[in-house]
Amino acid sequence: MSASEGLRVGFVGSGWSDRVQIPVFQLGGLKPHAIASAQRANAERVAAKHHLPEIYDDWQALVTSDSVEIVSICTPPDLHAEIAVAALAAGKHVICEKPTALSVAEAEAMLAAAQAAPGRLAIMDHELRFHPQRLHMRQLIKEGYIGSVLQARFDRLGSERLDPNQPWTWWSDASRGGGMVNALGSHLLDLARWMIGRIESLTAHLQLGHLYRTDPQSGYQRQVTADDHADLLLRFANGALGSITVSGITPGGYGMSILVVGTEGALQLDNQDQLFGMKGAYPAGAWHGSRSAPRTTCR
Repeated sequence: MSASEGLRVGFVGSGWSDRVQIPVFQLGGLKPHAIASAQRANAERVAAKHHLPEIYDDWQALVTSDSVEIVSICTPPDLHAEIAVAALAAGKHVICEKPTALSVAEAEAMLAAAQAAPGRLAIMDHELRFHPQRLHMRQLIKEGYIGSVLQARFDRLGSERLDPNQPWTWWSDASRGGGMVNALGSHLLDLARWMIGRIESLTAHLQLGHLYRTDPQSGYQRQVTADDHADLLLRFANGALGSITVSGITPGGYGMSILVVGTEGALQLDNQDQLFGMKGAYPAGAWHGSRSAPRTTCR
């Protein structure tokens, strides 16, 4: 195969791969080639839609296929470690969705497998690091635009979990890695560490919005064990304080925003992906003034 054809990717999981990864990977020059799903009908549907030549009903066959060079793991988190370790052992590059795993022990097993395969790419899909506005914000922080960081706030507010008719899925099951902290809080924790520095301590409060949801397979109500809302307090190794709110039960939603305050100013990335800066001890209400505030917009 020539380099211009792109590396062949096999996807484990038929949801996120169908909606996002396959189209984006194609734009990036990769070649979606295979799909595996425990529900073969789902794999067949995705393969037909995106013209993938190989279909599997178990992930083990996909990761050992000679025609797959990259394995993209888009499964519930309880399967991440097992698939990633097996794929690396089979000589594949690995792209794994977040959160990394269910436990530190599983994450360390994945890291050990990656270190044992130094010629293989092994990354978590924290794509927000590559967002132009967040890259710009991090660069300004590192260059000292706001001085020493004092406080950082990362928020993601949505309303998708307010609806009591949302069905029970693995998203509702803490034992499989469900919940807002894992699904979206993992992004915010990654951004906090990437932008501000190592997190030294963390306190979390988790909340359920609905205690039961209907399992569409059985028709019965099942208990929800995974969080619909979480508030986290952070202390960074550099002395800065931080907070994260990740919610699926905020009426109307709001989206994602970041505020970082330092000894010489502040930076804010709002929910419209607009980046604002403020230098010095400005009076209240001056945030949106035109005084030397860097502003860029990404649509």
